[in-house]
Amino acid sequence: MLADDSAPSQAAALVESLSYARKYAESLSDMIEAGQPDPEKAHRLVQAIRNMLCAAEDELDELDDVRTFIDTAKAIQGLPDAVLFDALTTPGNP
Repeated sequence: MLADDSAPSQAAALVESLSYARKYAESLSDMIEAGQPDPEKAHRLVQAIRNMLCAAEDELDELDDVRTFIDTAKAIQGLPDAVLFDALTTPGNP
């Protein structure tokens, strides 16, 4: 699969993770504003927020990889034919 083919689903997963994190944060805020703190519920909400932010970070890492692949492909496309041929045929070139 090409890297850029997966970017839309990764972006959607990022949005979903951040959306859940926001909902959990709003629930925590509502609980505090109501003046009825529940330490156990607050702990669960904070943990859920942390989990969603970790999931979002994973998706960001994947999207960074996609950006790297796209940038590399663009750089290769811009190479003159002679340079590209040399890079492909000379031993020891990455």
